[in-house]
Amino acid sequence: MTEYSVGPHTFHLGNGECVLLTGKEGCRQLLKELGRRPACALVSSGRPFWTGRSARAEAARTLLGLKPGCKWKEMDAVDRFKFRIAAAMDRKVEVLLLDNPTRDLDPEERQRLLSALKDLARKTGMAILFSSYDLTDALAIVNRVLVFTPGGRLLESTPDTREDVLRAAYPLLQL
Repeated sequence: MTEYSVGPHTFHLGNGECVLLTGKEGCRQLLKELGRRPACALVSSGRPFWTGRSARAEAARTLLGLKPGCKWKEMDAVDRFKFRIAAAMDRKVEVLLLDNPTRDLDPEERQRLLSALKDLARKTGMAILFSSYDLTDALAIVNRVLVFTPGGRLLESTPDTREDVLRAAYPLLQL
């Protein structure tokens, strides 16, 4: 498990772990700060600036189930996000940072993407930290949660306390 410090916040990420980052404010800034570190890759929406033509990126595309030679305009929304991830993995990445990856996806697409993320973390040992406002889907695949409270604190759960941490931060939350 590796410790990370961003501003006043300190938290841990383990190898092969999927961690949900949620809260009213602070998530995007934390992801951007971490994205500047050499072993971290931030993936967001939009067409990637690079295609990741290395053997490492090609292996990532295969691992993510993308067909060889598939064209961007022929891909559905889930495959486009997988392609962005593979392009980010063109270099050695220990932590994959995803900014609300399931936004604008229907329930079936969300499940496909989240399942692919969990498999990727398990197969590569890479930690995945992603923000999401859709807690129901995300809780199905995450080991732990990091929650920005309305007061600006960052709460970190253990695998056994993730629902308790969410309820402490959001008393009206129904899980």
